[in-house]
Amino acid sequence: MSVSERTLVSALVAVVLLGSGFAGAQAFPSSGAFSLYADWSNRSSKDTDEDSDFSEIIAMFSWYSEPDSDSMFEFGLDTRIATFPSSENRDERISLYDAWVGLKGKSDNWTLRLGQMWIRDLGGIGSVGGLHGEYRLPNASSFGRWRFGLFGGLEPKIMDAGYVDDIAKGGAYVAVDGDRGRRHVLGWVMIRNDDLTERSVIVFNNFIPVGRKFLIYEALEYDLEGPGGQGDGGLSYFFTNLRYTFSRVVNVQGTYHRGRSLNARLITEDILQGRPIDPERLERLLYESGRIRVNVNPWRNIRLWAGYGRERSNDGDDWYPRTEFGAAVNNIGGIGFDVAASNYRIDRGDQSYDSIYASLGKTFGRKVYVSLDYTSSLSVFTYEDAQGGTVEVSPESDRWALSTNVSLNRTFSLLLIGEWIDHDDFEETRALAGMTIRF
Repeated sequence: MSVSERTLVSALVAVVLLGSGFAGAQAFPSSGAFSLYADWSNRSSKDTDEDSDFSEIIAMFSWYSEPDSDSMFEFGLDTRIATFPSSENRDERISLYDAWVGLKGKSDNWTLRLGQMWIRDLGGIGSVGGLHGEYRLPNASSFGRWRFGLFGGLEPKIMDAGYVDDIAKGGAYVAVDGDRGRRHVLGWVMIRNDDLTERSVIVFNNFIPVGRKFLIYEALEYDLEGPGGQGDGGLSYFFTNLRYTFSRVVNVQGTYHRGRSLNARLITEDILQGRPIDPERLERLLYESGRIRVNVNPWRNIRLWAGYGRERSNDGDDWYPRTEFGAAVNNIGGIGFDVAASNYRIDRGDQSYDSIYASLGKTFGRKVYVSLDYTSSLSVFTYEDAQGGTVEVSPESDRWALSTNVSLNRTFSLLLIGEWIDHDDFEETRALAGMTIRF
């Protein structure tokens, strides 16, 4: 991160802290949390007997104002800082999600925020560094309470603090909130890269509770044009989740997921630099899956489930099935023991494999929970060799982990994890310690 970016980030955080400090002096209600995690691992190669260590320290801090009808001021801050003691050439990383201050009407009819923020109504493309305003109709109709929003500013970086050069972002949305969490959002977001439109996308989110038994959630992104005017627009992402509760014992959940992976930023940069665009890059990689799962709760502390789905990871790929089943029993015999086990099977003919998970947990008093977990999994790596052929490697791994959660009170909690991984190519030992303070 450059000096100018550090200065900008520091200024944003300082503004929020200054404003929140003023609010605290005025007995303004707020809540937040501070977490600190230390992670260490040692990996030993089975082929070369070489060892490598990795360590990481992560600090997370969040602080938000709470709704208060007597004040017009509000603020939000959510940041992560990571440093890597074992990696000499790796700089610390600062991630900034929220750093904003705002004003709001006493009747909660409008809000105006300045800084970096995540507009959650717009999903994955809702981050912006700039100005965001929202107006809410004072009275709810039979359909719900309507909201109208506008925003504009800079494009935040994804994995680091700061903003992407020459990228501007803006948009608008309309939303309506109803009873029992019902929400409908329709938005439009434009991302400009210098003189080109990188993305112009319609966003639609839907959460509909139908009675007390049926729930529907949907999320959709539709590109109005291709990146930089190249290629076609169209549906770029769609996800739906449906759940129907037949009775206290049985409920069914179905999901459908479809999307295309397209690096609009890189394609637009190539256009600006005058580099030719391969048409295949505009066709995009498709991923698609549909699944159904049945959950059965024959008794209050017993849960059983089974599911079936089909999926594919590219336009020309065949569909392949995925099955799952599992069971969980909580507080066995009333002495605090929990047991869970599940198996996921992906059937690709000669490449079929199972992923097994098992867990044994125990509650000690009301403050300590200890669990032993086992996971087996398989990874598939495909690459081209020097002769132009396709090489596929399918290494398996087994993971054992012992974790302890300690909740001393509502303010302070501890997490300790030790794990061992036996991979086809290496062995790895890892330790993680963390604490969280809430205020």
